[in-house]
Amino acid sequence: MQRFIRSYWFFVLCAGLLRVYSVCWGGETNDQLATVKPTLSLPPTFIRFIEEKRVLVEKICKKHDQPLSPVAMDFFAAAQKGDWGTTSNLFFAIANANRSPSGAWAPSLLWGPISETYGTYELIHGWAPEFLEQFGDEIVKSIPAGSIYFGGSEAGRFAVSLFSQSHSQGRPFFTLTQNALSDPSYLAYIRDMYGDKINLPDDTDIGKCMAEYKKDAQARLEHDQAFPSEPRQIRQGEDVRMVDGKIQINGPVCVMAIHALVIKLIMDRNRAREFYYEESYELETIDPLLTPHEFIFKINRQPVGAIPPETVRADREFWTRKTDAWLGSWLKTNTTIVEITNFVKRTHVLNEFKEFKGNTRFIRDAEARYAFANLRCAIAGLYTWHAAHTKDFAERQRMLAEADFAFRQAFAICP
Repeated sequence: MQRFIRSYWFFVLCAGLLRVYSVCWGGETNDQLATVKPTLSLPPTFIRFIEEKRVLVEKICKKHDQPLSPVAMDFFAAAQKGDWGTTSNLFFAIANANRSPSGAWAPSLLWGPISETYGTYELIHGWAPEFLEQFGDEIVKSIPAGSIYFGGSEAGRFAVSLFSQSHSQGRPFFTLTQNALSDPSYLAYIRDMYGDKINLPDDTDIGKCMAEYKKDAQARLEHDQAFPSEPRQIRQGEDVRMVDGKIQINGPVCVMAIHALVIKLIMDRNRAREFYYEESYELETIDPLLTPHEFIFKINRQPVGAIPPETVRADREFWTRKTDAWLGSWLKTNTTIVEITNFVKRTHVLNEFKEFKGNTRFIRDAEARYAFANLRCAIAGLYTWHAAHTKDFAERQRMLAEADFAFRQAFAICP
């Protein structure tokens, strides 16, 4: 039901825009597409990041008594030169070896630092530097030192890692990706990287989280089968079924539900630390713990009954400052959908900037617009979740109003 409400609320904003989408469905025009260059001029932050990951590879190989891979070293050398073509070719060669391990070296052992280097390289290649720095640096500055942060999107993981003082040393905080928390090779990598600085789960812990989720999913499935007239307990998108008397789970919603249990386990084992989160998939068991925190969320240890008014006000003011700088100071709480869709058509479709008072570089950076709009949608979704779960009419209206405005901002940023 919650996902339906979120989808409905967003599609309300698309009213009257079908003709606009029919114009822009084909994607960007040829003059908008960036030309792929064989070499890149690399910023100092990325050169430092590459070197840090190369040193980490040497450390991991030494720890596990493995020889240094010439292919891995060639990958880092090409990246440091800004040789995009060679870096990309070597990355996919390593990726193929990682899927089908063979030869004298174990690519899975080094996959973490290699994939993070390449993921960061793609951001450098695809984003305008000013918006990549704004995304990564502002999130880094918003998170207190010593915290643990769970990235969700590629930018939320790699840009934050890039602009940290040292991702490999956990300075100023520890960055994990929530999307791989049940992957044994990823867990081995972050244990190698962070050592005993934070308490991380092992394979046995992950097995227990999987078993806990399966047990809960089976109970909910049996409820739905026994009481078909009652509200369904299996969530939308959960692929849960009984096959030959055994529970089977499939798909990203199930996987991310397991990851939510892993997040809570990490929180329980690191009680002296604060936690921050960028949404990947909506996690209904995490939603009650979240409050908006600039571009991302803070994960509180106890459920938040109602998001405090001062937190909501700070969130609205923060995002209004951002949208004013990016789009011009015209989008207010009382701006109509017609005004927003007219802006979208003029600016994003027809490329008419005569009346545009914002940052034209931002409008031309599709990667940045998509990423920032995604962050705003996630916060709007949290407001919608609270609206759906409160019994207080005034609180429901307050949350729906905030969700409405946040969705309008996201839509204007990246329709």
